[in-house]
Amino acid sequence: MPQILEDLVKKLSDPNSNLDSVEELVEVDQSITTQVLQVANKVEFTEPGEERITTIHDALHKLGFENAKKIALNVSVLKLMKLTKSTVNFSGEDLWQHSLAVAVASSEISKLVGYDNPDQAYACGLMHDIGKVIKLKYNKKDFSKELASAYRKKIDLYDLEIMRNLIRHDIAGAKMMQAWNMPESLILPVLWHHVEDRSLRAEVDSPDHHLLIDIVYFSNFIVHKLGIGFSGHGITKNPSDKFLRSFGLSTEGIEDLAGQIQQAFEDACPSLLLLD
Repeated sequence: MPQILEDLVKKLSDPNSNLDSVEELVEVDQSITTQVLQVANKVEFTEPGEERITTIHDALHKLGFENAKKIALNVSVLKLMKLTKSTVNFSGEDLWQHSLAVAVASSEISKLVGYDNPDQAYACGLMHDIGKVIKLKYNKKDFSKELASAYRKKIDLYDLEIMRNLIRHDIAGAKMMQAWNMPESLILPVLWHHVEDRSLRAEVDSPDHHLLIDIVYFSNFIVHKLGIGFSGHGITKNPSDKFLRSFGLSTEGIEDLAGQIQQAFEDACPSLLLLD
């Protein structure tokens, strides 16, 4: 894992981080610096006749703290995902777009349910499927076959992995998070983002951690429902009525929330979708 990504994830999870601390990280990575400068000079952020921004300091202040953190984090994650070679039925870029949408949804939903660190929820959403990148790098041929099999059987990859006793992307992702010394608040949502029932989440004791997992689980569902990006399967499993009630929602309310998430995704710094 690139050191800067580890540091950025921790900064994004820290409510006391500031623009100067992000600048210190970004300016040592040439690829992120280049992308931040490119984004800062796009028409969304510049005034007619304004001089071109040439320093990372000016670029970050032009973008603002929230955009700066998320652009830097997304450049790092996209770079990590693009290290993998695509298959006929899967690509790192599509997974990144799905993950970006889950990150946006996690941030939005965390505000709705009163979770006090939306940035942390954003980071968890962005990293929740990192185990699929690991599987793709480990054995591209087998992973492609698993995806094809899940598609034929009309089940999601998680269910196929359990049914066939395959390497599970949730466990692989969590193990890698541990190896990268990521905080528990990030490891647990990666490990349990497919598990709705809190009683089945082994060794999760903190109500805050359970809520964070709930947020990522629900955000993943919403993004699959909206069809943003592609995470390897086309199956959408609906949350239980009990789970929806815990979020103060009915089945009908999901449609309104999905519309809000779609709009938030479209509004959340469109230039993120133009990163390369």
